[in-house]
Amino acid sequence: MNQQDAIEQYLQGLKAMGISDEMIAVYRQQMEQSMQVSNEWASQLSQFGQNIQQFNSMFTGDAAKETDGRSKGHTLLVNADTILTPAQQWAIACGADLAVLNGQYLNDLTTGFSRQDCRELLSEWWDIDSKQEVLENIDWLFREGHRILYDIIWQAMNMVSIKESKAFLREYVAKNEMEEEVALQRLRNMRDSMELFQQHELIGKDTQPEMLIWDYARIINLTRGSFDAGYLTREEALEIIMRCVEPIRNIYTSWKQLSVSYQFARCVWNGIEGSNFEDMMENMQVLLTDVDSPWVKMSWE
Repeated sequence: MNQQDAIEQYLQGLKAMGISDEMIAVYRQQMEQSMQVSNEWASQLSQFGQNIQQFNSMFTGDAAKETDGRSKGHTLLVNADTILTPAQQWAIACGADLAVLNGQYLNDLTTGFSRQDCRELLSEWWDIDSKQEVLENIDWLFREGHRILYDIIWQAMNMVSIKESKAFLREYVAKNEMEEEVALQRLRNMRDSMELFQQHELIGKDTQPEMLIWDYARIINLTRGSFDAGYLTREEALEIIMRCVEPIRNIYTSWKQLSVSYQFARCVWNGIEGSNFEDMMENMQVLLTDVDSPWVKMSWE
């Protein structure tokens, strides 16, 4: 990976976490200046790579390998000593699409990550350094999350012409040219994803995948990380996660439908380039068929 690609990957991670385009522009300027004047770029790039890997591993599931080199898509981690009830394990399993990519336990409240790692990741990528900040972020995900913007982009995609779509996004989403480009890229991602998912018969024609799980999987993941970081008690964390159950049950009817919706939303946000789609589909298949998977051990009902 060259220097510019590393910067772009780093900034893409910031975008995925909802950092404003204005702040990303500042980061870009600072990093490009550093690249030009610093003779220590190689060490900085190495640190960026470590940060990206940690971020992806904890919150987005984009890291491709375990630390021992095993493919995460084929590694289902379960804690034999879990004391969670079946209902609590079912709720945790609703975030399995993300947890299996992260190399986390699939059946327990703890992620398996250390307290210090969780605190550093929460601080660096969510700007969370306290219980109050954890609760504020979780409240936002429950109330709004990214599904509001997703619905707006869906409406734009169904406009008669691209000109109308752009005008719609300018009115309801984009405040400047940079935000407009991000919104248009996600609009293109959505169109590409619709074609790809229909081609693979994952969704029907004119079907709109529901994006609730994109936000709720992050609620589950963020809550588990905050528990491991010591910001939430066990009781508090489980109460938050169990709040996810009823809305999820009201919208989805199977583990596969939940997973397809999560994968579709991730493609809208991150695109379908490279092996992303194939990797996601492979991981979904493992979760749906592996004897160690909580989706196999626990029926949707």
